[in-house]
Amino acid sequence: MLSLLLLQTALATGITFDEVACPLGGAPARRFHKIAANRLGGFDSDLVSYSTKGQFRTHAISTCPDSLYSVYGDHIEREVTEAERPAVEQALAKAKASLKDPEEPEVWERYVLAAHVYEALGRGHLDLAQIYIEGSWTARDAAVGVYVGGLNGPEAAKKILETGQAELAKPLTDSNRKTVLYSLARVAHRAGEHAHREVYLDRFAKLSPTPDEASAMKRFRYLAQEVEPALQDMAISHLRAGLEQRDLQPIQVAHATYMLADLLRRRMEPKEALVYYRAVLEYKSLPPDIRQMATFFVKELSD
Repeated sequence: MLSLLLLQTALATGITFDEVACPLGGAPARRFHKIAANRLGGFDSDLVSYSTKGQFRTHAISTCPDSLYSVYGDHIEREVTEAERPAVEQALAKAKASLKDPEEPEVWERYVLAAHVYEALGRGHLDLAQIYIEGSWTARDAAVGVYVGGLNGPEAAKKILETGQAELAKPLTDSNRKTVLYSLARVAHRAGEHAHREVYLDRFAKLSPTPDEASAMKRFRYLAQEVEPALQDMAISHLRAGLEQRDLQPIQVAHATYMLADLLRRRMEPKEALVYYRAVLEYKSLPPDIRQMATFFVKELSD
């Protein structure tokens, strides 16, 4: 049973692809198109949703295989002008230096490449923040896979974690206890409850995991402790800078403020997160789901 929970991918979301000429480099890039998906895997407080058939965001960035020029697939055919080329090439050179394997970048690394390209092309801070946020989601995908069981936002996550605690109090076999602990670690990570995640993984590690289970747990921790937080920190930096702009629409400010609050909470800065969650509730035109989650976190962090 545990082996099912350790799967890091699900059946692929319906996609097709074509190949298009790259603005930089001679080799063509693949551009993917979403045909079908669903939202049955729920959603998290930072507004990411999950399909039970795999996540299209895995394929959203098109990367040229030789130059590593990376942008969203819809933008891959945009010409890079001679005036833009030096800045783009310089940005790519800087980004490539951070790659573990430039021949085969991880999906979240391709988002980092894209962020550098878009910054060189003059995109604003809020756009760049969104790219890093989406990149962080792909790292979370790789860490936790798809949890099918009504994980729709923070209130549902809290209930699942409470139910899990009751389950752990039962006289379970080691195999079943491992299953519950690993599932709870995944839910805790999606909820941004990192201290709880580490407790569950520590308890899991004491139950003699198989080599495959130990390997999956090690990768989970690497992605959850290093990769995703680094991308979130970049998003936080750009959100802060973006909110300094004077020409934003109220809905843009509300959305950026909420995302900043949630990322700060996930990065274990609850006091500052609470300030921004409270600020979000001052906006009258908030989407209902954001208002509900912000209200939830104001209560949780105020207690």
